[in-house]
Parts: sequence; C-alpha cells; structure tokens
Amino acid sequence: MSARPFGRGAVAALLACLAAAGCGIDVGVEGASADPFTLPVGPTEWDVPVAAWYHDGTLHVGDERLELGAVEEFVLGATGVYWVRDGMLMFTSAAGLTEQVAEVGWANLAISADRSVLATVDQSRGPTDRYGTHVLQVAAFDTRTGEQLYRTPDREPADGDDLADLYGEIMPLLRGVSDELLFFDRSTIHLDDGSSDPATRDAERVEVYEGYADTLFPDGYHVGIGGEGRRREMTGSEAFGVGRLSPDRSTLFDASSWPAAAVVYDATTGRQRRLDGPSRYFTLGGWSDEDTFMGIAERVGGSAKARQVVTCELASLACSPVSPVLRSGYQESGYADLLLEAGTWP
Repeated sequence: MSARPFGRGAVAALLACLAAAGCGIDVGVEGASADPFTLPVGPTEWDVPVAAWYHDGTLHVGDERLELGAVEEFVLGATGVYWVRDGMLMFTSAAGLTEQVAEVGWANLAISADRSVLATVDQSRGPTDRYGTHVLQVAAFDTRTGEQLYRTPDREPADGDDLADLYGEIMPLLRGVSDELLFFDRSTIHLDDGSSDPATRDAERVEVYEGYADTLFPDGYHVGIGGEGRRREMTGSEAFGVGRLSPDRSTLFDASSWPAAAVVYDATTGRQRRLDGPSRYFTLGGWSDEDTFMGIAERVGGSAKARQVVTCELASLACSPVSPVLRSGYQESGYADLLLEAGTWP
C-alpha cells in the first residue's frame, strides 16, 4: 500500500493534536529524554545477605562466586551485580549470566541501601558541544523491574563550551542514591517527580545536600566527625573529618584517613572500642544487615600489604575471616585486584 502525503486538513489536525499533547506522537520536545537503554534484571534474587567483595577476577557474594574478569567498579542490585570495565556498564545475574548494558563512559555507580535503585552517570547520548562531546547525564533505575526512574533532561550546553576541558577540571559526581533521592552534581533530585534542590554550603564552606545526612547508604550514614586520641564525635560538617554511622546509629567509624585503625567509637559517649580481628587496620565495606558489617582487615608494613576480608558482629565487634590472606596488587588492566562495593578499595 502506497503512502499518501498529508493534505492541508490533515496537517491542521496534526498540529492541533500536538498542541493538545494528546495524540501519543514523540516529537522530540526539548527537555525530554527517551530511555537510551533498558536496565537488565535477573530471574532470581540473591539468597544470601548482600555484602560482597571482588578479588582477581572473581566476585564473592556469601558462598556464591561469579567470574567477571577485570572490573573497575561494582554494586549489587536486587537480582545481580552491575559493574564497569573500560566505560562499559555490564550486568551479571545471580545465576551467573553476563551481558553488556551500555557504554556509559565512566565508572561512577551508586546503589540504594535496600538494593532497589541503581544510579549511574552516562555520557553515551543526549546533547553535544561543538566538538561532539555529550553532556554528562545521570540515570536511576529500579533494579527489580529495570524501569528508568529518572534521567537528566536534555539541555544544550552553553555556546562555546568545551565539555571535555570542563569535565577535566570539574567532573560532575554521583554521590549516592536512595529509593527516594539522588545526589548528583551539587543537587538533590527527587525521584518521584524529578524536582531538585541545589546544594548549599555550611559555615565551613563544605557542600550540603538536602536529605543527605538522613539517608542510609550501603556503608551506613555519612556524617562529619571530629575529635582526637581515643574519642570521636559527630559534627555538623565534614570539614574536619568524615565518618560512617551504623544503621542503628550506635557506632561511628572514622573514615578520614588511611590506613584506618581497627577501632570504632560509641556514637553517644565518643569512647573508642577495638575490633576483635586479625589486624591493626580496617576498611569498612558495607552492612549485610543492622547487626553485621564487612570490610578489609589489613597489615601494613614496608612496601607490602597483607589483607583479609572479614565479617564482624556489631554487638561483640568480633570479626571472622571469609577469605585467605591476600597480597596487594593490580591486574593487567591496571585496575585494583581487590575491591569492595562502589569502587572502595583498601
């Protein structure tokens, strides 16, 4: 059947339909963002508490092992692991099946504490500058259904912008996500309606994101911390130190320096308590539940580091090894050979 050209009446009807925005035709309205890719999900969810570690090509989730090869960064979703290699976002289901998702360009992932929302930066589509560089966007997805919950609206860069040069100096960063809020590029974005609140600055000129202090992340609440010697306390600013507060808000971890001593602090009294583990130093990885956390116990001396993945009970602070002793090193790809979630490495 041959196509007929629009008559004048048909054109008028089409224009009226578009003006009413009711005919279901995508006209590429400026500011709209079509889904550039669908987030894959697996057929089953994890059957173990979701705290994981990666070493030398293998991801360990409880007793499960997934062979991934070189990995730059990873996070666990509800039904599998999302990870990045050379700018390519990948997905491996809990059953062990791997597929490419999209070439997002950068390794900057975040996952909500309940594993239901994944966020990633994406420079694969959208408006470009005069040199062909895409505007960096952020996208959030439901890891149970694959539904896109939010994407940065398409906005043209300013005339004369050189985005590669601009991003080389000031890279928009994804700071975290919850099932309600997304923290990106100096803004708090509300996932339910796409509205945003610009970050402010505290008295110490540190950026403050609306809702950030009250958001539980996979490694706890992110807080400012101060003190010295055997005492630490929460402060209203991260200017003097950064810490992690346990999900039940009882215990502080000092994340201000490396290597961090294998100690925690009572969030009420500030008093120090030592972890009952195999090493003098400890890097927090995340929480399996409110009572159990995991991380890397380290022995540091000379040019070598001996590291061991441990899980710890919050009540007793007793830590048990879940890996053999691991030596530090890098893969042929240049990526670290030992990773905790969301790019954390000891």
